[in-house]
Amino acid sequence: MKYFLNTLLVVATIIFFASCNQNDDDDVSNELTSAEIARGFYQEVIVEKNMTKFNKYIGNTYIQHAPAYADGVTPLKEELQANADSKNKIEILRVVGENDYAALHSLWTVGSEQYIYVDIWRIENGKLVEHWDQDQSPPSEVKNNNTMHAGPDTNINTKKNLTQNKERAIAVLKTFDNLDDLSAVENFVVDDYIQHNPTATDKKSGLIDLLKFLKSINYQSKTIIAKVIAQGDMVVIHSKVEDLDAKENAISGVVDIFRFDDNGMIIEHWDVIQTMTGQSLNNNNPFEYPNK
Repeated sequence: MKYFLNTLLVVATIIFFASCNQNDDDDVSNELTSAEIARGFYQEVIVEKNMTKFNKYIGNTYIQHAPAYADGVTPLKEELQANADSKNKIEILRVVGENDYAALHSLWTVGSEQYIYVDIWRIENGKLVEHWDQDQSPPSEVKNNNTMHAGPDTNINTKKNLTQNKERAIAVLKTFDNLDDLSAVENFVVDDYIQHNPTATDKKSGLIDLLKFLKSINYQSKTIIAKVIAQGDMVVIHSKVEDLDAKENAISGVVDIFRFDDNGMIIEHWDVIQTMTGQSLNNNNPFEYPNK
């Protein structure tokens, strides 16, 4: 009887550890944060081009909002397999995650061309289940000495007032819709503000100069914020921006990334601005989020 019980114990132990190992191979632990899951997927499947890790991060459902891609898991797998077969070089710049969402900022080098991406995912049960993105090629002419991608990753260990930082980032962004009121920029941006948008000069004075120029040409816009994600010292805002004077291609998809100091002041900014043509390979709204 004792021998029989010992045998059962050994078998149970083997089954337990085999089950644990299988879960490690096939699934992402639900204890990982959304940022960790997004970073792991990008690093293993996209940067390292290891397609054997695909099922670790992608399940049976993948809702696609990015206009350049078809809906579903199969088109995603085909797209990533094409990347795995390519000589593309990809660098993860910074990742911001909050609750079930994560935004990942990256630099792609495709041949002689460069592209800046921000991908946003919704995570459910440890899997990436829904996706949005915006991308932009850096222009040849720039007005500051900063690239569109340089700068630090998110400091996830710092303690910030995320609610306040979100409110301040939104207020600065909304200044573009009301060029008569620059108070948010004056109050929430430091003088030595680092600007990565290539169309503006550095420092707070450069941002104010840009806003004054836009006012001088009677620029008018309408910004609809689709999603805000904050973690550590970063706030990411995905928005739909309409140029109210444009005759065509009036809609842009924009992702702004703001970095804050310990005093709740904006010290650095990146963005990706993509003209939206209205054409898409899927039927999903590129600015619609569930559980907004």
